[in-house]
Amino acid sequence: MSVVTDYLEHLNDVERPILTRLRELVYEMVPDAEDVISYGVPTYRYKGKYMLAFASNKEFMSIYPGAEVIELLKSDLKPYRLSKGTISFTSENPLTDDLLRSIIQLCKEAIEHHNKK
Repeated sequence: MSVVTDYLEHLNDVERPILTRLRELVYEMVPDAEDVISYGVPTYRYKGKYMLAFASNKEFMSIYPGAEVIELLKSDLKPYRLSKGTISFTSENPLTDDLLRSIIQLCKEAIEHHNKK
């Protein structure tokens, strides 16, 4: 059992399916992604580099794709609470699959671009 599976099992019945869906999309789009716990939160690494992380908090859930990805998707992220490198959302207003796919794809491309240098 992976460390992220352990994390997800401890979430409540509302948050678990939302963050499990994120995990499914990561593995669908980036089958080589590795899940680890970093700084106490589930984190995905790709080609040995940080790709994104997520967490559940008392009042909201967050995904941490980095500031560059947020800047690229800023117009699509208006309904969500943003801070540098963080997108926060609630179960009443979760990130859509299309938006999650865009975030994951941009994170993956950033690593692939960085590795070409």
